[in-house]
Amino acid sequence: MDTGEDNNISEMEKHRVKKLKNDVEKIMEEGVSEFHNDNYRLSAKKLRQAASVLRKIDSILDEDQNWSKRNTLNDLSGRRWLKSTKSWIIADGKSSDIPKEIKDHPGSFPPSLAAHFIEFFTKIHGFVLDPFVGIGSTLAACSELNRQCCGIEINKKYADYAEKRVKIIAKHNKKSAQELHVINDDTRNILDVWKKNKFPLTDFVITSPPYWNILGTSRGGVESAHKKRIKEGFDETYTNDPSDIGNISNYQSYLEEICSIFADIDKVLKEGAYICIIVQNIRDKDGIMRPIAWDIGYKLQSIFDLKQEFIWCQNQKFLGIWGYPTTYVSNVHHHYCLIFQKK
Repeated sequence: MDTGEDNNISEMEKHRVKKLKNDVEKIMEEGVSEFHNDNYRLSAKKLRQAASVLRKIDSILDEDQNWSKRNTLNDLSGRRWLKSTKSWIIADGKSSDIPKEIKDHPGSFPPSLAAHFIEFFTKIHGFVLDPFVGIGSTLAACSELNRQCCGIEINKKYADYAEKRVKIIAKHNKKSAQELHVINDDTRNILDVWKKNKFPLTDFVITSPPYWNILGTSRGGVESAHKKRIKEGFDETYTNDPSDIGNISNYQSYLEEICSIFADIDKVLKEGAYICIIVQNIRDKDGIMRPIAWDIGYKLQSIFDLKQEFIWCQNQKFLGIWGYPTTYVSNVHHHYCLIFQKK
């Protein structure tokens, strides 16, 4: 379908389709090149990536683009709403699109994951908050989707890169970066940040807090992807700041701090607004499973209504032969996306 002749999609969606078409052409070119080099496995991988992007284009250009005036949550048609409610999603960042600054951050998620939820839980020009914004994946997604965003990050290096990233993306999309705010601060100060900047109440929160102190804790002798990162000179942890919740050693204290932070976030939310917290259950250095996702879900019910869970699957993550040949240890390639709603 020629996007220039399709009157059912917005100018923003036409721009997204054009960008996605360029992505498909680039990936297909790489796939064909690998095919001619007899690298069939990598060629197949590239062609599967292209097929995934084509499905996104098909979704945008779906004939049923008429959305109901009764839809107060988002700008999706009924058919796109239906497709978005599947309870799992595969999202992998493209390695070719990951510069050193992003690799330096030990726990970022791809903008496509943030976009999936932002598009469902907000309307165009809605206000999104990420209180642990890191290197700016949420900001990047908001720029692509015409949303406003405030991202708070305690690490100045990451905050500086997030701001640089926002400006580059905004320039590429021929948009202003004025509605994308990067705040270098401790998210515990969110109420002061809101008052100082006179931000509006938030339509949606999406974030991934530190998974306790797992990054700074060794969990066995086999060389993991994280250990390889450290060897290559990338950051081991988010910060060395003892006030960073990713450096709290006591598990219960960590959970209490998470609850305290989100109790303040509740005060800057619109009535009925949704929150998406991306988190993972982990195995500590003693081999004990710490159900961080489940514990956060349970504890935050004192503040919000826990509505649902989504599963984010990673299909291209490093596989380690953990526990071999005596002990069961799985390769954990999924995260929980916990969906809450303001009471």
